[in-house]
Amino acid sequence: MLANRLRNTRLSFIIVILFAVVTSCSTPLNELTYLNGIDPGLTYSNGPIPEEYRIRSNDQLFIQVISDDPLNAAFLNLTNTQGSVGSMGSSANSLELITYLVGEDGYISYPQLGNIQVENKTVSEVRDIIQGKVNNYLESASVFVKLVNRNITVLGEVKQPGQKLMVKNQLTIFEALGTAGDITDYGNRQTVKLIRELPEGKHIALLNLTDPNVINSPYYYVLPHDIVYVEHSTKVYGAKNLSYAAPISITASIISIGLLVLNLFGK
Repeated sequence: MLANRLRNTRLSFIIVILFAVVTSCSTPLNELTYLNGIDPGLTYSNGPIPEEYRIRSNDQLFIQVISDDPLNAAFLNLTNTQGSVGSMGSSANSLELITYLVGEDGYISYPQLGNIQVENKTVSEVRDIIQGKVNNYLESASVFVKLVNRNITVLGEVKQPGQKLMVKNQLTIFEALGTAGDITDYGNRQTVKLIRELPEGKHIALLNLTDPNVINSPYYYVLPHDIVYVEHSTKVYGAKNLSYAAPISITASIISIGLLVLNLFGK
């Protein structure tokens, strides 16, 4: 009887230890769920709308002067790009050949119009400045300005890290992570860093994507050139290169080995 009790005690001890090991390798659900606890079916008021992006040095601007007579406006364009805006090509490489690079001094060098200061101005403000200069040469001409290098960078524990193209003006942090294939099992959703360059320097914001209040954050929307970094989590759900059922199978094997050892040496 005493031997059986000792054997059962040792078995219980092994099971408790194994259970503690398995549970320590998993993350609570509230740390994995985006917007955890948010009330569905409700309409939430819009959070802060991001300020329109302001041009900085090394940006690339596509500028096109459109006129009823393309020949009249040809001297104001880097190349003959008259026609619909959609026909100017979808390749970023082809656009680079007909773009203006913003210099370190904040100016672009525009043929016929001279040096134009564009740094810290919005795209619409640059368009208005150039439109005023074009009006001195042509009547009924329109100016089109577009920021070409509208990219963000997503790094860390995401499935497809790298530089991503912003497909629209207002891109949320969740959409930004979606372009990178979402956060991996090893990613910490509660400490996502967003690095943004401001006129006064680089600002680092910390976002908790499991908190419903993140939708009211001024950094809920990302801007061109933002860097999103997902930290590694010390607790993970699952394991890299293993299925979610793998820890259960491993635990069952260990328990079986433990029982076998007890049967062999516990008699």
